[in-house]
Amino acid sequence: MMKVPFYIVNAFTDKPFKGNPAGVVLQADELDYKTMQKIAAELKFSETAFVMNSQKADYKVRFFTPKKEVDLCGHATVATFHVLSKEGILRKNEVKMETKAGVLDIEIKGEEVFMEQAKPIFKEIKISRERIAEALGMDKSEIANLPIEAVSTGLFSLNIPIKSLQAMQNMKPHFDKIKEICIEIDVGLFFPFTFETVNKDCFVHARCFAPLYGINEDPVTGTANGALGAYLAKHGLLKNKTYRAEQGCETGREGIVSVEVNEKVKIGGKACITVKGKIEV
Repeated sequence: MMKVPFYIVNAFTDKPFKGNPAGVVLQADELDYKTMQKIAAELKFSETAFVMNSQKADYKVRFFTPKKEVDLCGHATVATFHVLSKEGILRKNEVKMETKAGVLDIEIKGEEVFMEQAKPIFKEIKISRERIAEALGMDKSEIANLPIEAVSTGLFSLNIPIKSLQAMQNMKPHFDKIKEICIEIDVGLFFPFTFETVNKDCFVHARCFAPLYGINEDPVTGTANGALGAYLAKHGLLKNKTYRAEQGCETGREGIVSVEVNEKVKIGGKACITVKGKIEV
């Protein structure tokens, strides 16, 4: 038997019980795929990150949902490098992380961890607004007259513009229908958003539905906010190249994502360690 250190970390917040919780497992080099998947299923968080040595970067990180491995996860990355920084393992503010989405830059800026996103990929979809509205449990008239577009900066998400904050709050999503559409168009999740916000200093308000990954609603989503930033830039909807996005209000786990859209897309945020211990495997 061996023991590996693990942490439970709330990302995109500095408060317990808010933001998006992730598992972080250090010293994971000797763990095989099945063991990592079992740990992720046992912890039951939307993602658990496993940190190991890398031949290509400062660290290699693999990400698992309770059901499958995914290429990249924003909130688990923020959680991971918050742990490495707070535990004194991280000796510099700029490092590189090897992932299945490529080698990406990580930077610690004060209390926030920023991660580079993969180069944006845009994909046309052929799904009617009626089907999307039906899956979200809302009227088609509440969808704004902007493109509905699949974008990836690590994982494909479907950006769905919504007219009002009230419409966002009143959604009654049908997760089986969302999953069906995600499989049909080969995206990971629905990411509805609106420019009406709860917090005055935030630019967008979003929700994330990812039943395909076993996550009906993800509280605060890093990679999807990165993909949304690329979408907003492409369609000339950004007022500034840096902004703050709010998410998780409807689930009671509010969090804030900082987004930078320059030559590269970056997302960042604060984090809070709530539990630390060791897993015996």
